[in-house]
Amino acid sequence: MNYGRYEIVKELGKGSMGVVYQAHDPQIDRTIALKVLRPDRVSSEDFVQRFLKEAKAIGRMAHPNIVTVYDVGEDQGTVYIAMEFLEGVPLNIYCREKPLDPEEIAHIGIQVADSLSYAHIHGIVHRDIKPQNIMIAPGGVVKLTDFGIAHIEDPEASHQTQAGEILGTPNFMSPEQVMGKKVDGRSDLYSLGVILYELAAGERPFRGDNLAAIFHAITTETPARPDELKKNTPGELSDIIMKCLQKPPEARFSDGRELAGSLRAFLKAREPGQVAAVREKKTHPGIIIAVLAAAVVVVFGAVYLTTGKKAPEVPMGSLMVESTPQGAQLFVDGGFKGKTPLSLKVPLGGHEVRLSMPAYYEWEAQVQVDKQSNQPLKVELVPVDKSGQ
Repeated sequence: MNYGRYEIVKELGKGSMGVVYQAHDPQIDRTIALKVLRPDRVSSEDFVQRFLKEAKAIGRMAHPNIVTVYDVGEDQGTVYIAMEFLEGVPLNIYCREKPLDPEEIAHIGIQVADSLSYAHIHGIVHRDIKPQNIMIAPGGVVKLTDFGIAHIEDPEASHQTQAGEILGTPNFMSPEQVMGKKVDGRSDLYSLGVILYELAAGERPFRGDNLAAIFHAITTETPARPDELKKNTPGELSDIIMKCLQKPPEARFSDGRELAGSLRAFLKAREPGQVAAVREKKTHPGIIIAVLAAAVVVVFGAVYLTTGKKAPEVPMGSLMVESTPQGAQLFVDGGFKGKTPLSLKVPLGGHEVRLSMPAYYEWEAQVQVDKQSNQPLKVELVPVDKSGQ
């Protein structure tokens, strides 16, 4: 059987819109993947347009982590797309074969984030990021596929999606997708965050017995951190994943490039010779300071015993923290100090200060304490918008 000049070799799989075949292009003697629109979809002009839109979306891109489209055509009363034939397996099958370590999870995330950054720059939002659409080729190379419901920022194109229509795979959809709102590239980053969460934690962040329960979880629930569910998951990787899963798009990474940069920094910190590579779990600055302080006490104690001289005192300063609303948990250098408002003595220098309160976004910053520090640190916490606005 042929479609155009392409000779069908065998069927590779079926989806909601089409059938994918392994085929041969005799003109240049090349093996290709041929995606053919399902016959029952041909009667719907909407699905035909959406299918052709996939070819347009991918065909205008050239990126090492995005499948390449060679041709599009019509034959036997249907339409087809000729594209790169990929050796490898989808991510959902790949991760069943062996557990992925944090480094491999980060490498996969970087490649997908890079490809999404490229697509978004070209005005294309994928809208269906899921493990089945991420192919893992030999050598760990990632290929992003299936732009069948992609949204193309093209002012001259007619809109195939009606207001309120929901497109995507439920478990991996962003809150704005669930509510039928306008989506941008940050929605794809949210979906990627769901995938990374599942790889790191061993389970999906949002589950339910039916579609309504899943959608309710996506729009209202905050999942446990991956490092709370799987002890060998580094805290730094969990931080990145949880940022992807923030309900408001503006609270996530601004684009794929920023996400990829954070994942690369995570990998670099785990290279041999880096401090962060000593332990898989995050070593909080408070622990480091406590260890150094203990060492200082031992050394100065030894000096006092051998010389009879009193060890010099560590210079201290005042840190006063107030919050609106009051009662937020205060962490300094990773250690819990109490609830706001609070005044405490800390060594002079820089400190990591974090405020946490249910129903509010965490606040974190580096604060410099010196002898002249006498003004309170006033923090106004931002409430989590449960409506997803």
